[in-house]
Amino acid sequence: MKLIAHRGGAGLRVENTLAAFTNAIDLGAEGAELDVHLSRDGHVVVHHDDALNPAYCRHAGGRWIASDEALALSTLTHVQMQDYDIGTPRPGTAYARHFDRIRAVPNQRIPLLREVIAAVQSRSTSFILVIEIKTPPLQAAHRPWRQLVDATLEVVHATGFADRTILCSFDWGALRYAKQCQPDLATWFTTSPKSWFVDAPPPASDIPPNATELQGLREQYRSGDAAWFAGFDPRRFGGSHARAIAAAGGNGWFPFHRDFTAGTASELEQAGLDSAAWSVNLRDTTEFARLAQTGLNHLATDYPDMPVPA
Repeated sequence: MKLIAHRGGAGLRVENTLAAFTNAIDLGAEGAELDVHLSRDGHVVVHHDDALNPAYCRHAGGRWIASDEALALSTLTHVQMQDYDIGTPRPGTAYARHFDRIRAVPNQRIPLLREVIAAVQSRSTSFILVIEIKTPPLQAAHRPWRQLVDATLEVVHATGFADRTILCSFDWGALRYAKQCQPDLATWFTTSPKSWFVDAPPPASDIPPNATELQGLREQYRSGDAAWFAGFDPRRFGGSHARAIAAAGGNGWFPFHRDFTAGTASELEQAGLDSAAWSVNLRDTTEFARLAQTGLNHLATDYPDMPVPA
């Protein structure tokens, strides 16, 4: 099992910063997962949320942004984003409490995808990037990802990084479109925790969205018209994600770690697909060992310094 630094290794450095990515390389991770959006002027920027995050974003002069200053990235040019420092967790926040191993690295800025790739190329000849196309699943029917996918592929092609790029998304339509544009590009089809779509309330450990979004996701799913599957709903394939993703032309499945089993690994292998799983703030060494024993190929973890169980 190889380790992918989730958001660059968000348990050790503030997520999606250049400091996080270079630290992941230094730690010997296989690669890093990151999230992309478009700035107002069309640049592909690397940031998890679609807006500035008050939990680690402050003005260049040091003042933390207020909640009403959490501007959407789509309203800011990339130059305007450079007015904010994102390298330090804000003391007293839930973010700072939950990710209590982060080492602050002041004067970090929201990077361009191009800058992250350049940093990787300068330090490693093998480190990969798993690039998540961030669009809201509830809007999947409107295909909100086309411009973002086009711009991302342009950067990957221009930097000569396609052979070290894997594209992932919870919206499978974005990945299908990327494959049409660039057939050789590797894609991991991402899924939300299965607990989000059953009758019982999902456990907090499964990181459910707010109640309104969760209800919307469940309603679409139960209607049989979950647009984020892009016509390849696993329920049409006997409940098999492996068969659905293979039919959709994907290269691997990227589920929540608790949904991955040895049976999953075997089914993916038989289908000729790669196996990966994502996690958030996972520190349970027992679960870490279980995943290693399933035959999982890649684990996206916020702690790429954790030793892989033998």
